[in-house]
Amino acid sequence: TLDGGLLLTDAAPDARFAPLVSSDATLRFADGVIDARAGFSERQSGTRILSTVIRHRFADSSGSADLIVRELRFDERFQPDQLTSLALGVVANVEGSVVGDGRIEWTAAGVTSRGTFATADANLAAAFGPVKGLTTTLTFDDLIGLHSAPGQVARIKEINPGIPVLDGEVEYQLLGNNRVRVEGGSWPFAGGQLLLHPTTLDFGADQTRRLSFDIVGVDAAVFLQSFGFDNINATGKFDGTLPVEFSGLGGRILNGRIESRVGGGTLAYVGELSNPNLG
Repeated sequence: TLDGGLLLTDAAPDARFAPLVSSDATLRFADGVIDARAGFSERQSGTRILSTVIRHRFADSSGSADLIVRELRFDERFQPDQLTSLALGVVANVEGSVVGDGRIEWTAAGVTSRGTFATADANLAAAFGPVKGLTTTLTFDDLIGLHSAPGQVARIKEINPGIPVLDGEVEYQLLGNNRVRVEGGSWPFAGGQLLLHPTTLDFGADQTRRLSFDIVGVDAAVFLQSFGFDNINATGKFDGTLPVEFSGLGGRILNGRIESRVGGGTLAYVGELSNPNLG
C-alpha cells in the first residue's frame, strides 16, 4: 500500500488542462490488481475538480477509471479558463456549477470512455452576447475525445445579442477537436418565432463564426416594444432571414432580408410634435 500526493499533468504536447494536485492519494497492490483512489484540485486556486477510483488487473491488462465531479462551481474566484485553455475565447464570466461522472475502460484491445455531465441555470458571457439560465445535460459517447451523442438539448432563459431573446432551446452535438454541430434552435420571438439553421462551429481556430436565423410571423408592434420606442406604433407581420457573423468584436447581420406579409402594415410616429421639432 502507498499513501501520498500526486501531480497530474497532460501528456499531450499542448496541455489541454492545468496541472492538478492530490494530497489524499492511496494505492493498494494485491493479487495482481492495483486499486487506487485520489481527489484532485486545481493547483493554483485549490478548487476541487474531481475524485477518481481506478482499478487495473495485470492478468489481462484491463481496468477502469471512474471520474466523479460532485459540484465544480464557477464564480468570481474560479473560472473555466483556469482549468483549461479550451475555454478561452468561448465563454467567460461563468456563474454556475457542473456535476457528473465519467468512466474510462481499457483492455488489451483498446480504450473506451463515456460520461454524463450537467449544469442548471448557469450564466455566462459568449461571443454572441450574455447568456442567462443555461440548463443542459451532456452525454459523451467518447469522453476522452470530447465527442457526444447527437441530439443534446440546451434550454436557455435569455440570450441578448442586442435584443433579449427568451426561453429558447438548442439541439447540438460535440464532434471533438473543439467543434460543435448545432442541429437547430428555436425561440418565441415578438409574437412569432426565431429559428436557428443547422451549422458547425469550430472553436479550435481563430476565425469568424457564422449563424443564420429565420424570423417567422413576427408582430411589428411587439418587435418595436422590445426596443422601448414609446413614440412609434406599428402594425403587420413579417418574415425574413438574418445571416449573422460573430468575431471577437461581437456580431453583425450581413445581407439580412425581411418581408411583410400580404396586406402590409403601418408605421406611425405618435409622439409630441411642435414647431421646433419640425425640420
